[in-house]
Amino acid sequence: MPLMRLTGVLLAALLIFGVLSIFWHDGVPLWGDASLKTCGLGRLFAIDSPSDTTAIVPVAAVDSAAATPAVPVVARPAEPDTTAKTILFVGDSMLDGLQPRMAAYAEHNGHKLYGVRWYSSTTQVWGSSQRLAGFIKQYKPDYVIVCLGANELFVKDIKEKRQRYLDEMVRQIGSLPFVWIGPPNWKPDTGINEMIESTLPRGTFYLSKNDKFVRGKDGAHPTRESAAQWCDRVCRWIVAESAHPIRLDVPKKKYANSTKTDILQPNEK
Repeated sequence: MPLMRLTGVLLAALLIFGVLSIFWHDGVPLWGDASLKTCGLGRLFAIDSPSDTTAIVPVAAVDSAAATPAVPVVARPAEPDTTAKTILFVGDSMLDGLQPRMAAYAEHNGHKLYGVRWYSSTTQVWGSSQRLAGFIKQYKPDYVIVCLGANELFVKDIKEKRQRYLDEMVRQIGSLPFVWIGPPNWKPDTGINEMIESTLPRGTFYLSKNDKFVRGKDGAHPTRESAAQWCDRVCRWIVAESAHPIRLDVPKKKYANSTKTDILQPNEK
C-alpha cells in the first residue's frame, strides 16, 4: 500500500508539471531564478500569446525585393569615366551601319576602336568558339561593345538552345566593362531579347526592339542614316543610364574609320 501511494503521488506530480509545461512557454518557475525546462507544447495551442513574438511568415508573403536578384547588380559611378578607352566592338552585320558612326564617337572622344564583324553570326557561333577571348587577347580592350541577336529573333525554345552560348560569351568577356546592344527587331521575337536582358548585369543591355527604324531593301537592316541615329541613342544611353558610362560627346563628323576591322564570313571557324 505505501508503494502504491508513493507511485500515485509521483504520477500526480508528473501530471501537474506536464500541464504546466503546456501553458508556460519559457519554463515552469520553481524558486528564485530557477525554472523547469518545458517541452514547448504550449506553442502549438497558444493563441495571441504575448510572450511569443516570433511569427511564421508564409513563403508567398516574403518581400521579393529581399530575395537574391536574378542578375548581378553593377554599381553605376556618379560620373562617366573620361579617360581614353580601347574599345572592342563585335557583332554581326548590324555593325555595317553602327560601326562607322561609333568610330566617329571614338575619334572625337580620344578612344581607339577595333571592330569585328562576323556575318550571319549568333550567340551560338560566338559562344561555341574562343574567338571573342582571342580578340580580347589580341587588342587588349578596356571596354567591350557587343551587338548581336538579329539572326536569332525567331529561334524556338531559345533559352534551351542558346543560353549556354550566351553564358560562355559573358565568361570570355570576364571582368571587362561592357554593354550589349540588342537587335533592331522588325518582327516580334521568340525570346532572344528577354534571354539576354535576364542574363546580363543590369545597366549593360540596351533594348533596341522598341526603337523606330528606317529599313533598307531587305526590310531588316536599318539604312545608314537610321543606323547612325540608332548609334546616337545607344551612346546617349551609355553616358546617361548604363552601368559603365564613358565619355561619348557627340562628334562633329558624321562617320569615321575604326583603327582596324576584322571581317569573318558565315560558317568560318
